Amino acid sequence: MSLIHDIQAAAISQTTDIPTLLRMCKLLAARISHEQFAQWVDKELYGYPNVDSLPDYRVVRVESYGQFIGGFSRADKMQIPVSILPKEIQKQYRHAYMGSCISAYSVLIEGDKTGSLQEQWPLNLAIHYASKITNDMQCVSAWKEIPVGAVVSLLDSVKSRILGFVIDLEREAPNAGDTPIGSFPPLSSEKMKQIFNTNIYGNVGNVSNSGENYTQTATVQVQAGNWESLEKKLGHFGIKPEDITAMRAELDLAATSNSEEEKSIVAGNWIGRLAARAASGVAGIGIEVAAAGIAKAIADYLGLSDV
Repeated sequence: MSLIHDIQAAAISQTTDIPTLLRMCKLLAARISHEQFAQWVDKELYGYPNVDSLPDYRVVRVESYGQFIGGFSRADKMQIPVSILPKEIQKQYRHAYMGSCISAYSVLIEGDKTGSLQEQWPLNLAIHYASKITNDMQCVSAWKEIPVGAVVSLLDSVKSRILGFVIDLEREAPNAGDTPIGSFPPLSSEKMKQIFNTNIYGNVGNVSNSGENYTQTATVQVQAGNWESLEKKLGHFGIKPEDITAMRAELDLAATSNSEEEKSIVAGNWIGRLAARAASGVAGIGIEVAAAGIAKAIADYLGLSDV
């Protein structure tokens, strides 16, 4: 079997060790003299040098939570709206940037593919900013929570991109993977660049940032102040009509405020309540994905950039 066919078979297999698949691709890159593909393979194998170099499939939308302690109360996991942070770092804490080598993520999901992973906030941020969301408790730790499904999606995305690349390569040059290292490239540099960009950095499939079984609800856009669009969106996440109706008066009152901080506090309170009531598993949606969708829907309704 040719190297290209070996790679295709490995990319299709559910049991493929992805670092091994990438090493096969490293050999292929050498045989076809494609430096851009070789560089991408190395970054996936050894990790990305900085956040700015990360491709979009390695940037994941997440929520943050914290542990709070007071004199007479305690909360081990309370959602923290990122709007309490300085504007210049809000985007950083709205996402997780998965820049480590691919083998690190493969190990994380061995066996159990449910639950979540944590990325800790710096302690000074947790204490100084997150504590502002409650009057009677102090935040003692905070973290980003990354659904394990997002890691599964990252691994699947890498396999899908590789598969698309070698399929298109074989279509244009069937014997490309069998040429000796150092041979003349099988295709023009322009054609190779097109195949690479289309499959590696293009839109490969419908990969969710929050879970492998996420049913997309992007077709329902929540408009500021449009209650019908909010009802429809929240319904996708299994929120019962009576729970949606219960929040309307408080949200509409907050919407009249000129204070973005006041809106964010109200939004944060309802996000936590509704996420707890979301029907886990509705249309394949897990609780972490539901929480992220609910947060965005409420933020859009109130005209916030995000919470």
